[in-house]
Amino acid sequence: MAAYDPPHYRVEAKPVGIVHAVVLAMASENGLAELPGQTVTTVLPTTDVREYVPGNLGRSGRIIQFPIRQQPSLGTPSFDAIGYFSFRRLQFYNHGGVPRLVGNWRIGVSSRLGNLKKVGMHMTRRLFRWPLLAVVAFVASIHVAWWLAGDSIVAQGNLADGDSYAHLLRVIRLFETGGWFDNSLPRANAPYGDSLHWTRLFDVLLIVLSMPLAPVLGFGKALYWAGAVVGPILHVAAAVALVWAVLPILGRPAAHVAGALTAAQAGVMGFATVGHADHHMLFGLLSILALGFAVRALIASTGPTDHRRAALFAGGFLALALWVGPEALIFLALCLLAVGLPWLSGEPGRAKTNVHIAIGLTLGLVVALLIERGAAGYGDVEYDRLSIVHLTLAASLLAFWSAVGATSRFWSGRHGAVRRLLAALAGVGAIASAMRLLYPKILLGPMAEVDPALFPLFERISEYGPVGDVAHFLLFIGGAVFAAPWVVWRAKEEWNGPRRWPWLFIAGGLFVYLTFTVNWIRWSLYAGIFIAIVLADLVDRADAAITARMRGAKRIPVKVLAILLLIMGPSAAGIVAVDKEPGAGRRAGGRDACPLQMMSGFLNRPEWADRQRTIVASANFGAEILYRTRHGVVAILQHRSGAGILDGIGILGGGEESEILSLVRRRTVDLILLCPGSRNDGYFVQGGDEGALYRRLEKGEPPGWLKEIGLPDRLQEEFRLFEVVPID
Repeated sequence: MAAYDPPHYRVEAKPVGIVHAVVLAMASENGLAELPGQTVTTVLPTTDVREYVPGNLGRSGRIIQFPIRQQPSLGTPSFDAIGYFSFRRLQFYNHGGVPRLVGNWRIGVSSRLGNLKKVGMHMTRRLFRWPLLAVVAFVASIHVAWWLAGDSIVAQGNLADGDSYAHLLRVIRLFETGGWFDNSLPRANAPYGDSLHWTRLFDVLLIVLSMPLAPVLGFGKALYWAGAVVGPILHVAAAVALVWAVLPILGRPAAHVAGALTAAQAGVMGFATVGHADHHMLFGLLSILALGFAVRALIASTGPTDHRRAALFAGGFLALALWVGPEALIFLALCLLAVGLPWLSGEPGRAKTNVHIAIGLTLGLVVALLIERGAAGYGDVEYDRLSIVHLTLAASLLAFWSAVGATSRFWSGRHGAVRRLLAALAGVGAIASAMRLLYPKILLGPMAEVDPALFPLFERISEYGPVGDVAHFLLFIGGAVFAAPWVVWRAKEEWNGPRRWPWLFIAGGLFVYLTFTVNWIRWSLYAGIFIAIVLADLVDRADAAITARMRGAKRIPVKVLAILLLIMGPSAAGIVAVDKEPGAGRRAGGRDACPLQMMSGFLNRPEWADRQRTIVASANFGAEILYRTRHGVVAILQHRSGAGILDGIGILGGGEESEILSLVRRRTVDLILLCPGSRNDGYFVQGGDEGALYRRLEKGEPPGWLKEIGLPDRLQEEFRLFEVVPID
């Protein structure tokens, strides 16, 4: 008996009668009943109560009307509610969507709302706690199992990739210099130095995680372990946040399933396992929190105050996500579109909802920009890092929606729809033109300052590459096989209900990120989150359908098989297909190809560590060499390190010796490090020039200005090290 009444999927529903409730109340602005200071159940004019009947898996078996009408004889607003109740339990939901299971009822409704509230709160604490702990335990156990059985990274004292080492380098430099606003890495792009486009929010998280361990392990080791476990910790937090985020649209059981299913998505796990000291899962957590508040801002059963408060918080979390990095702009656009559509369709009060999300976004960016850059750097223009560019965009959105809200009467009436559409198009055009005029490279996105010559190289990086075949599609986003058609059905099913806009948001998010993932695998994190939401709803519906059609213990194996098929079927097929690909098991058996940790130990020997030396090596090695040694490198695998990457190619991929020597002298190169036959070095010789310096060194034919350094046996199997010597 509530405005928001999620389906009671696991309760065998039986109609037991009609309840007429008469409540003396004030009429709120949306026509629902209000009693100040009291717990009052509000009812929509038409509520869809889902019932599972054999042969009917789709729409509900019946629609029950909840008419709201005036009764002149009483002189006060009231309503008659025709209720549909479970035989064993009655469910009440508050506006936030938190379920309250109240007692074991036969027939009847308590008139003592105060006692009902106390009982509901008590049982909420009992029943909500354990399922949430089960989600935490499940996700954590998946990570522990992976750590114990599948990890070959942290077990050897390594991290997942160069970005992970670069994140730790930022924190170490902050610890050494205390320069909060200093974003530089002096030993990268040697001898000129370089900078990173990341921001301090993730650095602070690493510092907080390392603090409890620092007194025991020391700062360096504590920071390493903080980086090793930050991915799983953020994943557990994201799973819990997802339970809360989708509770108003999925209901309690399916919401918990959604949180757990994030651990079944390869796109999520690929960024969350131990050793990933990267900010990707922080993006995921903040996006989920923004999604949860946006959903609450979109649900039609919440009051205007709830709409605006939720929108304000949604804007705030979008600002935090944008603080982490500009890839949050995609999710920001989805949220703004989802919240803008109800206004465009003519729903009253929606302009104010958009004003509040813009206020939250703008105020959040004002504070974040001040913390990140300080007053001195507040006006700096950067496209790949939080800057005045993004604040200007948020302020423009706030100006537009404020103008719309101030002229709300103009958008209603006979020609309101046309006026709203024209205003939206004009607003988009005006904001785009203003941003283009103020910041000419804005339309190029975060990569506006990147040398185009780097793009072919970045395509060789797995997370920047496309999904190459069906096998990898199934591996990374196989859940979309079932999720995509189901979300279309659910959006159609909810079209006339109070959850229409949230489901359209989820459908749009799923298809947008699926499209992005097919072309760029790094977006599989977001696709995985939306897939988990939709599959949870599908699993919940399938479970209820099997329950309605089968009785006794025989339905248990059917349920298990059906749920496993929906959750893991396509992904499992992808895993099998990828495993059968030629070369899938190459260089397996526990050996670390190009063991840079061991090589760094050699470079830290006294004869090489007496001074800082400049090393030309694969950009894949750059950040780890900086982390493990005192030396400088010409290139790290970052888009801001374009000059160093291209000069490294010019040295090792070049054939003209005079040009190579010119680059070597300009870069003050001391050492050249190769790992022949590995994918790390492949980009040096992608042109196939047999006269390239790399090929000559590989064959043992160095020029006179290079001398090969003898390495220990284990290193000799993997590496070749050359020293630049003076030329007579």
